[in-house]
Amino acid sequence: MSVKSIIKLSHNPTGFGDMTNQPNTAIFELTQPILHRHIYYEDEMLGLQIGVWDSIDMSEISVPHGNDEFMIIIAGAVKIKNNKTDNIQTIMAGESVVIPQCYDYQWHQQGYLRKFYLIYKPQEAPEKPVTENVVYIDETNDIPWQKTSDGHRKKTLYQNKNQRFTAGVWQSNALTTNLIAFPYHEFIFIKKGSLICTDEMGVANLFKNGDVLFIPQGTRCAWKVNDKVSIHFTQIK
Repeated sequence: MSVKSIIKLSHNPTGFGDMTNQPNTAIFELTQPILHRHIYYEDEMLGLQIGVWDSIDMSEISVPHGNDEFMIIIAGAVKIKNNKTDNIQTIMAGESVVIPQCYDYQWHQQGYLRKFYLIYKPQEAPEKPVTENVVYIDETNDIPWQKTSDGHRKKTLYQNKNQRFTAGVWQSNALTTNLIAFPYHEFIFIKKGSLICTDEMGVANLFKNGDVLFIPQGTRCAWKVNDKVSIHFTQIK
């Protein structure tokens, strides 16, 4: 499933819900929830998987998170409880966050939830998480903006232990790039504005506010922004 082409994720991919996902029953407090998963891209050697997932009424026991995960909540909400401090963070529909690998927490969800996700599990797990909380990917936080080498701006809000997983916000005014082989894997959530990605066959793909896409490393494409765009991203290098 390691194709090299621009992948647009759908909220409701074909066949989603027809087959249930078999979770690890040991991590749930009460009854086992019904889960569905559709995988868009997977590289088992790298420990990378991208897809869409849903469930109803789910509560987990205390367990350290097994991977770094970037998620975008499509529908529903979830409460994440820090098992050391009892602090609770609530993630709502439309928000994107990172759950660090080895973060010790409990997932409490009432009702239906659907999410896009990227999970990255390096071969060597860190001894402790980079941070003991959920990291919100948000333009309005206090982290200062950085000017990129090509004149745009970004906020790096999370980087994992081996520094191969980076998440944050990137913003640009009008731009046009040349066709290049993409230098890393990138998972993109269009938060504001629009972006045109043209593949090596000359096919232009328009992505607008709310769209989610994944560009595998090595994919040949060009970017164009006609006005302004703000994206939430995760890069795997």
